[in-house]
Amino acid sequence: MNRRHFLGVSALGALGMTRQAFAADVGAEGRKIVLVYNYGGWDPTRVFATEFDNRAVDMERSAELARVGSLNFVDHAERPSVREFFTRFGGDSVLLNGVLVPSVAHENCLKLSLTGTSADGAADWPALIAGDRIQSYALPHIVVGGPSFPGDRGAAVTRAGASGQLEGLLSGDILDWSETPVRAPSAREEDIMDRYMARRSGAAVLGAGSDREAELFAGYESSLDRSRTLKGLLNVIDWNGGSDLTGQVGTALSALSMGLSRCATLNFSYYGWDTHALNDLYQGLNFERLFSGLVDLMDQLHAMPGTEGGTLAEETVVVVMSEMGRTPRLNEGEGKDHWPYTSMMMVGPGLTGGRVVGGFDDYYYGRTIDPATGELDDDGQEMGAVNVGATLLKLCGVNPEEAHPGVATIDGILT
Repeated sequence: MNRRHFLGVSALGALGMTRQAFAADVGAEGRKIVLVYNYGGWDPTRVFATEFDNRAVDMERSAELARVGSLNFVDHAERPSVREFFTRFGGDSVLLNGVLVPSVAHENCLKLSLTGTSADGAADWPALIAGDRIQSYALPHIVVGGPSFPGDRGAAVTRAGASGQLEGLLSGDILDWSETPVRAPSAREEDIMDRYMARRSGAAVLGAGSDREAELFAGYESSLDRSRTLKGLLNVIDWNGGSDLTGQVGTALSALSMGLSRCATLNFSYYGWDTHALNDLYQGLNFERLFSGLVDLMDQLHAMPGTEGGTLAEETVVVVMSEMGRTPRLNEGEGKDHWPYTSMMMVGPGLTGGRVVGGFDDYYYGRTIDPATGELDDDGQEMGAVNVGATLLKLCGVNPEEAHPGVATIDGILT
């Protein structure tokens, strides 16, 4: 990866103001999601939260306030990729500060941040979005890396990547994983079986004795069609993806561009985000590598064709999040501990980009907002992870009331 050109802070405002909104909007039902998850708990004050005047917060030495249009962020000489990202894509970005994830335990926060609830069996936001149009995609939600809570949408979720079984299933190599020797069918035998199953499923649909039987057989027939499609792509897509963000991006965007998937989950945690010691060092290294990967992700989205006639960038919302934040003060080991208020970022179509929504008060608790406008409002509502998730559902044409009745969506960030 080439080292990117260093841009001075003084140039950020002018360059950011020239960034244009997405030229085409495919509509809510055509939108796709790429979720980049950062497990461990990041420190928002190293990029998203410009708390330089907050006496309760230990900001990073040598960090500075930077602005692109109306969007403020934390700038640092050792994080040029953060500066490049906001210079080029800040006009399409919404930063959500002061998001409440009501726990300080990693696994609890992980589930709460992705599902909005601690209830057993709850599905995460990508699974709900992908599952809403499950018959339209061979792999509705592809998890290339990172966490997943399929809940009752398990049929919509497939784990690929280095820890998944998809490549082995498609190639037949999964048979070698069995302790009992199993002979793989030849190509001719496999073709005969495929054609036989296609005929049988088609006949079952026509001969169904009830609407429910017809629905089940039609679903099976559709599954057979999707399996044949995927087998034909065995050597076209790198289903392994690798453990680094760049490799995961390649797999995910290929699946989205080919119309195989609607949602993709990726993972980034290069040095580890759980910085109870040496917070500034490791948070800084992580954010620089993360945003370097995000610049590449956005470049590929703008270069790759979508499924609606434009580019993937015109169809895809990128969501970047971690399960918790970190305390405002450094501890004795120059680290920061767990904190239930954090920041999240969304980039893409359907958003009122180029803005920061929410914030932190004098004690570094999240401030309340007016969900209708996204503006700060002392008499407004707390912005929780569940509100962010419900807003994502609405952004993608999925009724949030079905999963989270009564939860307010942040309509002010939606166009």
